[in-house]
Amino acid sequence: MPWRILLGLWLALPIMAAAQQAPATVVVLDTLHRMHADVPAYDNDALGRAIEKLKPDVLCVELQPDDLATRPSEPTKQEYPAVIYPLIDRHRYRVYAMEPAEPLYGAILAPYRGNTEAFDARQPARAEAFGRYSEGLYAALKAHWTSPAAVNDATTDTAFRAKHALQEALMGPAEHAGWEAWNGHFLDVVRQAVRENPGKRIVVTVGAEHGYWLREHLRNTAGVRLLDTPAALREP
Repeated sequence: MPWRILLGLWLALPIMAAAQQAPATVVVLDTLHRMHADVPAYDNDALGRAIEKLKPDVLCVELQPDDLATRPSEPTKQEYPAVIYPLIDRHRYRVYAMEPAEPLYGAILAPYRGNTEAFDARQPARAEAFGRYSEGLYAALKAHWTSPAAVNDATTDTAFRAKHALQEALMGPAEHAGWEAWNGHFLDVVRQAVRENPGKRIVVTVGAEHGYWLREHLRNTAGVRLLDTPAALREP
């Protein structure tokens, strides 16, 4: 029947339009929070140069939505007031906040943090051993981090992937669930930015421990052309 043919075409239009959209180019750029001060090759100035080199149209940032409006002091994520907020003002990037607003923020983090505290109380010897391992890992990585590209390379990703595999093995299923839920919200926001900005370049600024997770999940996301971050940073 002709009307059925027309209905089928009408229903297919959104799918056809999505297929014709140019993919968004996505780059995941690891940041070091307070440790930018301890890594001379990737200090705040180097981070700023790296972001500008990647020429974003859109930024996805590791902040809650209200942070973008109020810009509170950041005792941990010091790169935001020092570097990223001034770049947003200078270049007028479109910005997406990847951390959830309340009440979801607390709903994800409260059990996640509670599990860590319970592990520390239940298994103090294991917790101390894992703390020494983490300190040693970061000391070794700081020696490796001789450029912004090194902070974002496969060696760094492999090191943090292994750290979180061990962390989950020691701390149990709640550690895995919390890590997946937190990163999963970041991923949802990046995917929203991809849908709303076809053909644009999206730079995701996120703490270095999250980089491997996001790259793995974005690699096979529809509508995404994921760039190799070290290669993008080395382009002339």
